[in-house]
This record gives sequence, C-alpha cells and structure tokens, in this order.
Amino acid sequence: NEVIVVAVTEGPSAFQLWLREEVPTDLLSDLQWLCEEYMDSHVILDLACQENLEAAFYKLMLDLQGLVEESHYRLVLCGLSPHLQQQMRCVHLSNRFDIFVNREAALRELAPADAY
Repeated sequence: NEVIVVAVTEGPSAFQLWLREEVPTDLLSDLQWLCEEYMDSHVILDLACQENLEAAFYKLMLDLQGLVEESHYRLVLCGLSPHLQQQMRCVHLSNRFDIFVNREAALRELAPADAY
C-alpha cells in the first residue's frame, strides 16, 4: 500500500509523491486535483498548519473520502488544532473521519511496516 500525505508547506516525502503539471495554490486545489485522480493509495490529510476550513473544503474532503473508500483505501486526518476539532464537531463531521494526533501516528496506522 502507498500513502499520500497532503499538507501545507511540505518538503519532499519518503512516501508516494504526486507530480502535478500546475503549481498548487493552496490545500483546496490539492484536494480538487486528487478528486480527479485514480485512487490507489491511502491519503493522510495533515491539517497542522490550517487555522480554518471553508465549507468547500469539507465537501471536497467528503468527496475524496468516498473515492478513496471505493478503492478500498482510507482517508484520515491528523494535526487538527483544538479550533479545527471544534469546527469539525459543529459541522457534524468529527465522526466521519479517523483523526490522529499527528502525521507519525497516521503513518504508523496506514504505512506498510517496512516503509516507516
């Protein structure tokens, strides 16, 4: 299994690297792009650098979750601040996603044992 990590201000990753022809402008555009791709990987959405999420972001998260699950993979979240956790509760999505404290915990859950 491969793992895609989607996060703001990221450097190179030891896990699957998705190459885009266009330069992403923000995390929302990354999710839109991923929704158009064939899903053959788990997806970790690292929100550690996010202060707030727009309504469109929540819809894309749900769309991407559906695509990932159709391919028998998982979309998980990590690094949510207390404010984002509260936001997730307010929009009734905190029970829709597996949420991990940090990226390392999410990787331990999803990555092959020999890759981490």
